[in-house]
Amino acid sequence: MKQFLHAFLFLALISFLFSACLTVEGREYRIRLKSDRSGEATIRFLNIMSESDDTVDISHQDFQELIASYLEGGSPEKDFAGIQNVRKRLFEENGTLVGEIAFTFDSLAAVRLFRYDDESPFMYFAGNPLSSEQLVETDGTFGREWMPVVFWPAGTKEFYIKTRTQSEVSYRKPLLNHYRTWLAETEKTKKRQ
Repeated sequence: MKQFLHAFLFLALISFLFSACLTVEGREYRIRLKSDRSGEATIRFLNIMSESDDTVDISHQDFQELIASYLEGGSPEKDFAGIQNVRKRLFEENGTLVGEIAFTFDSLAAVRLFRYDDESPFMYFAGNPLSSEQLVETDGTFGREWMPVVFWPAGTKEFYIKTRTQSEVSYRKPLLNHYRTWLAETEKTKKRQ
């Protein structure tokens, strides 16, 4: 039950970060474990975009929300139970806007991994019907469509998962130009100080 609660809180965080009008092309999860099952993780949000059901451009407001809630706000820290030492950043990569959260954690549940006992494989549930994410790539072994679980051998210390976001929305606008403008303004402000 506790594992389910942590998974639900993680999905709530993702839903909050990219609610309503913010979306991403996909996500990459990299997790490194220590022997006590604590560790470090990095989640990359690939190609952050604004989306809407019509052609009204709300990308400027969405970018402001991204800065206020994600980058400067404390939403990830409040909503993602069990993480510490959170570092957040936005950057340009391959002509797209990427967001990144890096953090440490004290338990497998904080990163949605499960292990029944010390002899069991590590497991990650990749088939949540409440999520728009679809598994694209992993360094683990994917069960089957009827068993959407990724497995890693018991001694694994590093994990990789990449997902793609499915959306029925017809209008998407990348936020990279808003980021470039914001970054230039931020750098001008720093020079004046």
